[in-house]
Amino acid sequence: MFTKHFSANTRYLIALGSLILSALISAITFYNYQQASAEIIMRPVQPVAAIPFLAEKNLFSLVNFINEHINSLVIIWLCGFLVYSLKTLLDYRYCQLIKNQHITSTPEQWQSLFATLAAKVGVNPNIELRISTMAITPCVIGYFKPVILLPISVLMGMNQQQIEVILLHELAHARRQDYAIGLVQTIIKTLFFFNPFLHWISHKIDKEREHACDDIAVAISKDPLLFANTLKEFANMNINQRSAMNITGNKLLLTRITRLFNKKQRATKSRYSLVASLLIIFSSVVITVCAHAKPENEKTISLNVAEVAAQDVMREVNKKCGSNETLVANANEKVTLVLEDISCKQAIQLLKDFSEGTAGAEPAKQ
Repeated sequence: MFTKHFSANTRYLIALGSLILSALISAITFYNYQQASAEIIMRPVQPVAAIPFLAEKNLFSLVNFINEHINSLVIIWLCGFLVYSLKTLLDYRYCQLIKNQHITSTPEQWQSLFATLAAKVGVNPNIELRISTMAITPCVIGYFKPVILLPISVLMGMNQQQIEVILLHELAHARRQDYAIGLVQTIIKTLFFFNPFLHWISHKIDKEREHACDDIAVAISKDPLLFANTLKEFANMNINQRSAMNITGNKLLLTRITRLFNKKQRATKSRYSLVASLLIIFSSVVITVCAHAKPENEKTISLNVAEVAAQDVMREVNKKCGSNETLVANANEKVTLVLEDISCKQAIQLLKDFSEGTAGAEPAKQ
């Protein structure tokens, strides 16, 4: 990919921007449909005459399918949303549980060392270190009052230097506000649980987030070999358990270790990478805005009228579209229209064609 020479943090920003942009595009699209669908509904009676144009409606289009099954689709989405929401709530409940329960007192020497490391990373000094007998991996929980949980197995199974680099990694998460961003990420994934593309982007965000924190830990410790050995040993300690550091397989572990020594990848200056990522995001935003920007005469409306005079229909169209069109003076023929999401320009032209055709047909009847 074109981003392979970018820093981990730049790739993270690109992926995160893409995820948020995708959610914004969906929100903008939904808003546009809500605003554009200005319904023109009059009291229906028994239909008498219908415009032939209606017969050309494509009954097999995707839009028609969605409209016909909208209730079922909403129910399916709601069920999926509830399932993912329940999972999110259970995960949150579990995090609060391990944050506040099964905690042992933290030795004074570790409190002092933790404060020193926090100052090096540049983290709020109010952050707290807790030793947990329940947590199986180090993690950061909380935004306003962040807490770093260190499993007692790590404290007892690793030497001080290894624990220091692990704490540096977790402090990097706190400095980057990854907990809050992770909540936003979870909300988007819950709303768009049906979209595999967004799940793929979310996976990339998780991956590059860990790489970016690895880079911070190595930059401060100045010992990539120590950090690589710590990753390997930590993975061995949790070979049958999930790792909060995203060590979920040998391939990912190998990637995290080997990239620490890839000088070419790390040599790229971050400022150029950041500029490139911002340009990509900005271009996407511009394209999105242009794609959804419609001139006034492109506004779409819905028509559902039965046995109504064409002049009355035109007045309602003018009211909704902000136009000032007129029909032929004797266009009093009643019409029946059932149109969905048709542009104002098309609706006006359709009424004009109908009225002109009616006016031209009247002399023939005489």
